[in-house]
Amino acid sequence: MGARSVIGTETNRHLVQAHAVEVPAQAESPETPKVAVHHDCHAAEAMAVGMRGLDRPLATRLADRALTTAPCRDDLRCVWRAMSVLLIARALPAVDAHCARLARTTHPAGPATDLMWPLLRAQIARLAGDLDGARTALENLVGPGIPRSIHHVALAWQLETLVRAGEVEKAKESARKNDLDGLIARSTVHHPLLLAARGTVRLAEGRGQGALSDFLACGNVPAFEHMAFPAVLHWRAMAAFAAVGCGRPDLANSLADDEHRTAKHYGTPAGLGYALYVKAMVADRGDSLALLSDAIHLLEVAGARVELAAVRLEFGRALMAAGEVARAAGQLSRAAELSRQIGDRRTTDEIGLELRKVSDTPAREALSPQEHRIAGMARAGLSNKEIAARAGVAVRTVEFHLSSVYRKLKVSGRKQLLSPGITID
Repeated sequence: MGARSVIGTETNRHLVQAHAVEVPAQAESPETPKVAVHHDCHAAEAMAVGMRGLDRPLATRLADRALTTAPCRDDLRCVWRAMSVLLIARALPAVDAHCARLARTTHPAGPATDLMWPLLRAQIARLAGDLDGARTALENLVGPGIPRSIHHVALAWQLETLVRAGEVEKAKESARKNDLDGLIARSTVHHPLLLAARGTVRLAEGRGQGALSDFLACGNVPAFEHMAFPAVLHWRAMAAFAAVGCGRPDLANSLADDEHRTAKHYGTPAGLGYALYVKAMVADRGDSLALLSDAIHLLEVAGARVELAAVRLEFGRALMAAGEVARAAGQLSRAAELSRQIGDRRTTDEIGLELRKVSDTPAREALSPQEHRIAGMARAGLSNKEIAARAGVAVRTVEFHLSSVYRKLKVSGRKQLLSPGITID
């Protein structure tokens, strides 16, 4: 399918014009003269296709085309949009290769252009699970003498990375030093990104109401150029966690459901996996084990190691609560190894506490072969009378075995035994 068959030239022109001023490498920076907007823009079309969730492979092909053919490859707005599409799709090797190639070319836009490549590579490191590498790269882009457009984006990414790495105090200090509140009050073109960054810090501090306000405000402003960045792309999820902290479960559930619908629309494994994790975490759901298990599978497919460490931790906790100590220990051990690899100190410490609990918890008593058989038939929907007929025993014997099953599995009765989160193996 050709590019022009997806959206017309007129739609393309409106997309470019509507969002032409929101590009970090050019907005607000006197060092970078504006580049004329052109028609038939593959980069804008790639973002339109990607944001509509129409065809992810087509969106990435259009982005690659924009980065390798004129006039898009020579327009920083186009470069930023195309890179954003690839970042959303987690096509990290492609982003890195484009950065290396474009860094070798000469561009008239000035200092901000040279700094775009290390900025994008810092985000590559963060999405790949190298939090230490991302943090180091971003520190060099937040200091004095950095063009404002680069500085604002780097600051937002730095704060998110520091929080994820468990360095909340350092994030608070950087926000204060760089006058994050003042930047937000002045409503720069990076307003959504900075709002989401402040919300992330507030959430880590336990300031639920402030975080909720930031994330909801973030969702109320156009964020077309910032959708490649997790705190903006997942503002509904972050707001859901904040709503839980504010004691507003109904709002948290609504936001989690919206996050899931949005993730299905975009269709990326990382987004879907994260949305399932949010649904499992924000409410008392009987299917939380199933949701977390599916989230882990999708995040593994996506290679989303930062998110995966947190989800494995919660899956281990849920398994512990269900009495599945051995499975919990396995998940927590894998989460601990992963969190150490990515440099997530906070999660590593939390996992250490959970592993100590596991070592102090006796394993769940195993079901006998007859108990296992009867529990399986009960979970298949058979009544006690039907189970008795199939097993060749009295109904009273079935009741006796089921009582033993409930005790060993630590469930309250037949209804909880039927929950998807309970296993009998």
